[in-house]
Amino acid sequence: MNNLLNNHNAWHQPPPILGRVVKTQISNPSGSIVLCHCQFDAFVGNGDEQPNAILGMCITGGGRTKRITDKTKLDDIWRPGRIGIALPSSAPQGFTPAMEMLGITFKLHELPACHGKKVTTEDLQQVSKQLFNDELVSAIMIALLREAEVHGGTSAFFEHGLSLALHHLVTKSTVCVTSKNISKLNHIFDYIEANLGEDIRVSGLSTLSGLNAKTLTRLFRQETGYTPHQYLTIRRMERAKELLALHTSITNIATTVGYANPAKFSAAFSRWVGCTPSLWKKQHH
Repeated sequence: MNNLLNNHNAWHQPPPILGRVVKTQISNPSGSIVLCHCQFDAFVGNGDEQPNAILGMCITGGGRTKRITDKTKLDDIWRPGRIGIALPSSAPQGFTPAMEMLGITFKLHELPACHGKKVTTEDLQQVSKQLFNDELVSAIMIALLREAEVHGGTSAFFEHGLSLALHHLVTKSTVCVTSKNISKLNHIFDYIEANLGEDIRVSGLSTLSGLNAKTLTRLFRQETGYTPHQYLTIRRMERAKELLALHTSITNIATTVGYANPAKFSAAFSRWVGCTPSLWKKQHH
């Protein structure tokens, strides 16, 4: 999934706007559907009012997200391949991680029916409360992108394909059950974020969560794709990137993210990110 879209080398890349880099953007003639491939920065705070619904898929990056609107609340984890729906709403509050996304904004009432039925906002209400994996919807979204690259937004598949994806989501029984696992881990995620510089061990997280180490590790893998130790390391490296962007010294960064030895921090950073902290800083600034 990380290289899902990397084989296409003709993206138009305008300057960053409001924390995002738009790689491609295509709409149908009426403007009721807009497909966008973007790179988003991490965001915390109040977002803009959202007049249309959005179907999004994470391509690379990800992490924990929280989104609260006047209609629903989402508290989950983005990772490559996961899909989510955001309904039209007033300005959302919360936070979202840095990630590359393929998104489709749409006016739901203008979509054609699928199997004789039009999907409604009420149909999507439950689906919007969690993120999920779905190979069919992922395939449809990629097919919509490829079709739009060739024919623009004029192809009938552009609208009917989206209707098919939404119809599949609201009729898929597994989507209609809100995940209980994420609520068990929320306290652990908050603890990790607040204590990245501390000596965090799986045994301590197990005690904090009230789950044995085996169950905790299983839930972590299920919800994040990583073990607790891997997730902790990733969060430390992401925090390190933020501090590098602020020109913090390597020694201070190492201490802040839980490494007493700067050399061990640099080795871990290189192993997870693919380059040294100094080189990463040079490449991104």
